[in-house]
Amino acid sequence: MRNHLMPLVLIFTDYIAILLAEGEGFWLHWLLGGERYTYTTSYVLVWIPLLFLLFLGSFRAYVRMRPLIMEIKKVLESVLYGTMACIILLYFAKLSLSVSRGYMILAPFLICVNLIAFRIGARIFLKKHNLLTVPVLIIGAGRTAKRLIRCFEGDIGFRYHVIGFLDDHPIVPELLDKYPLLGNLDDAEQVIRETGVQTVVIAIPGLDKDRLTTLIESIQLYVRNIKYIPDLIETPMASITVDNLFNERMLMLGINNNLAMKRNRIYKRCFDFAFTLVGTLLISPILLILAICIKLDSKGPVFYNASRIGRNGQIFKCYKFRSMHMNSDTILKNYLAENPDNAEEWRIYAKLHGYDPRVTKTGVWMRKYSLDELPQLFNVLLGNMSLVGPRPYLPREKEDIGNNLGLITQTTPGITGYWQVNGRSDTTFAERVEMDVWYVRNWSVWIDLMYLAKTFKEVFAGKGAY
Repeated sequence: MRNHLMPLVLIFTDYIAILLAEGEGFWLHWLLGGERYTYTTSYVLVWIPLLFLLFLGSFRAYVRMRPLIMEIKKVLESVLYGTMACIILLYFAKLSLSVSRGYMILAPFLICVNLIAFRIGARIFLKKHNLLTVPVLIIGAGRTAKRLIRCFEGDIGFRYHVIGFLDDHPIVPELLDKYPLLGNLDDAEQVIRETGVQTVVIAIPGLDKDRLTTLIESIQLYVRNIKYIPDLIETPMASITVDNLFNERMLMLGINNNLAMKRNRIYKRCFDFAFTLVGTLLISPILLILAICIKLDSKGPVFYNASRIGRNGQIFKCYKFRSMHMNSDTILKNYLAENPDNAEEWRIYAKLHGYDPRVTKTGVWMRKYSLDELPQLFNVLLGNMSLVGPRPYLPREKEDIGNNLGLITQTTPGITGYWQVNGRSDTTFAERVEMDVWYVRNWSVWIDLMYLAKTFKEVFAGKGAY
């Protein structure tokens, strides 16, 4: 029943969201001084919502679980095509002359906002109350399964309920503290028949090919869905294409380097400039207040302009609010000499977690919420930084980055990025480099939007910042 109820729930919430957006559009249009229009009830209540629902269905927005960011992408695509279809419908229905242009601009925007908000709300409610979940059996109890569980639990786009694991040699004990070990790989057929589970995920990327084939053949008759995580972890995946070579019984994967395409770099630059220009104008009073606080708190300039490695390895000046005392290098050297434990922490993380004697009083709370990095918006406007990108590394860190330097500097460094929303200062230097490499290989506009959204959440929580 849950396979049929979930689409019905989403269709109902989408329908309400679209009706509400139509009403909001009429009201805002009138509020902004537009004329009141009277439209045929059937168009408002039936035909226009039906068009959008049909496009949502054609993009498989009702039958497939996917990460939230990908679901938002499908909603935006559906609204784009639905809007074009509505314009065509109104034209042939001879209503195009009576429809306000202002309303036609407002309505699609409001439909997007409502659909996304209603879908997020519905998924949060269902996940919180464990409703309409899909039982899933995971074959494998290793590090891959641990990452899979983290994804299932952290992304509201997934409604899987893990009934247990199968593994010959489980190596992650904490998984078995939360979920039962139901047997080994040879018990798969028996466990599936006893539990009636219809979705199985094979999370053993290194499994021998012959044994994998045997395993799939043994369970395929008893389940509706088999998902397999191949040995492609850390491989670029955002632009993977799949070709089925049926005659030869093979799959051929294609991988594109998105940032190597000039048009994508132009899209990224236009995106950065537009968002940054608007954002800088909106927060200019905050920048002024911070500058005054810095000046009153300690001696020295308001800004700290540090050299950083930019695109193609070029050095540029990175703007930040000064959050440390002027003689910070001397203070740090003396502090590490007196505190060996902190010296080891500095060696591993290139950061001091907790107390840092170099930081001013104003700097403590600015760094907690990353306010000291706001002047980097000017770097974005100048074109030597991006809103989202790899970490802006120091010139002295070139040797530590190693062979990955050329790949990382294919694009401009970012104010935020993968490292920022996955631990921030709690990650080691080597982990930050790995994250930046992954970002460059997998870049897309949707990834940038996702990391921007996650950054706001991390910054407001003050998590991982020192």
